Amino acid sequence: MNILFKCDQSKFIGLGHFYRSNELANIFTKNNHKCFFLGLKPGIIKKNKISKSNEKKDIEFTNKFIENYKISIVVKDLYSLGYNWEKNISKKSFLAVIDDFNHVKHYCNLYINYHFNWFKKKDYKLLKNEKCKKLIGPKYSIVKNFKTKKFKFKEKTIFIYMGGADKNMFMLKLVKIFNNNNFNKFKKIFLINNNHIRNKELVNNLYKIKNTMIFKNKTKNFHQYMKSSDLCISAAGHTMLEQIVLKKNCLVIAQNQNQKKIASSLNDRKIITLVRNFKKINYEFINKLLKKKKINKSFINRHGKNLIYKEIVSQQII
Repeated sequence: MNILFKCDQSKFIGLGHFYRSNELANIFTKNNHKCFFLGLKPGIIKKNKISKSNEKKDIEFTNKFIENYKISIVVKDLYSLGYNWEKNISKKSFLAVIDDFNHVKHYCNLYINYHFNWFKKKDYKLLKNEKCKKLIGPKYSIVKNFKTKKFKFKEKTIFIYMGGADKNMFMLKLVKIFNNNNFNKFKKIFLINNNHIRNKELVNNLYKIKNTMIFKNKTKNFHQYMKSSDLCISAAGHTMLEQIVLKKNCLVIAQNQNQKKIASSLNDRKIITLVRNFKKINYEFINKLLKKKKINKSFINRHGKNLIYKEIVSQQII
């Protein structure tokens, strides 16, 4: 079968949508299916919201691709394309939607929302296709298979990554916090994106911090550094899930209201530590987190993507 993954990445929408789509695509590829990736139609700015006219252009663009490459299945992981897009595309092929919200209307054959205690039965009314199959909860998480070994650091190590977008420039606030001699005894690993690199104030302050490792954009040892750290600081996106799978102490700073709501449930279960106010982050707070006992079990299913694959394939056989 030919499968189209409709996703994108940019300085506005980050990298998470592409990475989880890529993880799912790997399962299809291993089972001898052909996978294609298609972003928004060229010329449309890659943001989480686009105009109706641009959405209409993308419908035509995507349908043409479906016809030319004989696509059987479309997997959509993109906020900017809404209900009308889904209704049109589902006429041409089997449509699966990966979503992070619990208030958006959808029309698809398969709906995936893996967040903990988030999309509930009362929200099923948002799925307008009566025959839509629902894969809900952490059982269907899409995360990487981790086989990396740990680096051996002599000192306590903190991994800091605020995603591929960080529109709020939270990394600048963190850099200013860690630019303090009290933190010199800890190794700090900063992973910065292109938005950070363009921020002169951030870069100038970052290189003043002692005992650091600085990486620009994703490094090939990204997960190895994360696994080797005693504390991971990130947004409440895809990286947070990976940290939970690795059973790390997680300090989470939500980038938006939706992330804040998703992370709140995890914070209540003491799976992560959610910070709502930067004033709380100081040496005493960080030191306490470094001494915190790590979680022994992960509620996230590492093999969730395999379950999604099996469900999609079974729908094609029926």
